Amino acid sequence: MKKIVFLSVLLAAPLLSSCKKNAEQNAVCADLVIYTPHSEAKTKAVIREFRQRTNLRVQVVYGGTSELLLRLKTNENARADVFWGGGIESLEAENALFAPYDSPQKSALETDYGARWLPFSLMTMVIVYNGELVPQDRAPQRWQDLAKPYFKKRIFIPNPAKSGSAYSILNAILQTGYPAENWALLGAIKSQASDAGLAESAPSVHKAVASGEYFVGFTSEDAALSYREEHGESSLAIVYPADGTIIVPDGIALINGAEHRENAERFIDFALSKTVQTYIAQTWHRRSVRTDVAPSENLKRKSEMVLLPYDIFSSAARRDFVLAEWDSLD
Repeated sequence: MKKIVFLSVLLAAPLLSSCKKNAEQNAVCADLVIYTPHSEAKTKAVIREFRQRTNLRVQVVYGGTSELLLRLKTNENARADVFWGGGIESLEAENALFAPYDSPQKSALETDYGARWLPFSLMTMVIVYNGELVPQDRAPQRWQDLAKPYFKKRIFIPNPAKSGSAYSILNAILQTGYPAENWALLGAIKSQASDAGLAESAPSVHKAVASGEYFVGFTSEDAALSYREEHGESSLAIVYPADGTIIVPDGIALINGAEHRENAERFIDFALSKTVQTYIAQTWHRRSVRTDVAPSENLKRKSEMVLLPYDIFSSAARRDFVLAEWDSLD
């Protein structure tokens, strides 16, 4: 019932900004500018609720994580206050762009990373395959199964240079108990990939797998579940690798030199509130970063997964190296 009431309020909320120019000009007449790689379909309800509560004019600029971070680094007129979402390794690698913010919501968070960003939600990395095309005895159970000849040219994977979840998955595979063969395994998986090349984004992976264009791919748990629910795609099967996977946060951060710092802090507090965290757990299929918000019932329990330790800061520090090594794989 709470979910229904929450959404009805959101849909009734007025769009307060009257700016109709391009993204950079819009920032001039906004009270808050948010950069986000989250989709508009996901963020719209949260933004409308925030507008309803605060009467602030909010401008949202959408794009890929790498694209938005590059814009912040190179465009002095970028005018942004909050970075909402994105692979945490990417945010940590560019942490000079952000200002520390000690949100009053921190005490309710599961983990304090002591960084210039705060965790917003938790994502589990998974394999997806088409259950109508792949026989049960050939269904992948481990990352290493993706290197089997059966999947040659039938794999579609996102570009880790553009997809935060794909970069996290590379690091998961590098830690799955193949000390001498981990890079060789990545090379074998990459060589199996479609002749069409790497996907520009994770969402195109589960769409292509569900449609039968490809047999298998990898993505995040929440993205696969959301697509399956929205499109009624029962053919999209989800595998939690038996050789281990990772659960990693995406982030939310106050941008250094934010013109609307006070409003930015209000939005960060709102995004981390129990209200929003409960909403994303119910509708985004994300795991909350709060200790007082239970995961959705359709999510696999952590106790039923093989979870690997994951050093976010090390993975962020070696990002350029990992991506260069990935590019060099044949």
